[in-house]
Amino acid sequence: MKYRKMGSLVAGFALSTTLLVSTPPRASANDDERAECRSRVEKAQEHYRHELREHGKHSAKADEARGKLKEEFEKCWTNDHAWYDPDRQEWRTDRDWNHHYDWDRDRDRDDH
Repeated sequence: MKYRKMGSLVAGFALSTTLLVSTPPRASANDDERAECRSRVEKAQEHYRHELREHGKHSAKADEARGKLKEEFEKCWTNDHAWYDPDRQEWRTDRDWNHHYDWDRDRDRDDH
């Protein structure tokens, strides 16, 4: 009788372990939103860098591209209370992209 209960317990454990291992994890909506946000930020950053190279840091086109990049940071923050830092390749939870994002990559200390 004792061995029958133990056999049932082992079989139940084996079945639950099999089900747990065989069930693939689901991607959450939050993961999808973050992936979309990351993609938008990376594209906006690429556009901003292009405008800097082509027209200069103080051009109207660079200012417009910088504004679009800030908009993408804002959209991410509104949806997820986080923003993607493409330079560090990490998610940040402080609304501090104006302080931490390196707008002045050539280090000549222009304030934007």
